Amino acid sequence: MSKTIRLSDIVDALEMQPDEYASFLDLDSGEIETVSHSLLGQAEESDGEEPELLDWQKHGWEIAKRIAASDRFVALPSKFDVNDWEIMNEFSQATESSRIRSELLDAIHGSGAFRNFKSAIRRHKIEQAWFDFRGEALKKIAIDWCEENQIVWE
Repeated sequence: MSKTIRLSDIVDALEMQPDEYASFLDLDSGEIETVSHSLLGQAEESDGEEPELLDWQKHGWEIAKRIAASDRFVALPSKFDVNDWEIMNEFSQATESSRIRSELLDAIHGSGAFRNFKSAIRRHKIEQAWFDFRGEALKKIAIDWCEENQIVWE
């Protein structure tokens, strides 16, 4: 592969990937493609026939067929590989104020951890610090993924 990949593209894909979708790097073009697990599964099992699709699904189907038919695509870390709870825990631990740190750590345990954490960072007006921290964590995940897959990035 001769393409240099923009790390920011990988980070953006990690930030915005819904549970029911997977993102792949096209090693030839350097583009990130995102497709539903459903269409990808259908493309992998397809005998060449196009399933009945709604108009808005046809583009996704074409992407899914290309991914299923080629080894030029590498799956990005999934939503499940990005451990948001662990990132929230690390952010909480790194918070300088012991009072805020304690509140954040309490927020991430038990029912409603994500909602409680978001409420706490809003209340303390540290949302931007959280977004910056999470962005750096995703960047590290992206760099590690690139190194594991021998992908040159900038």
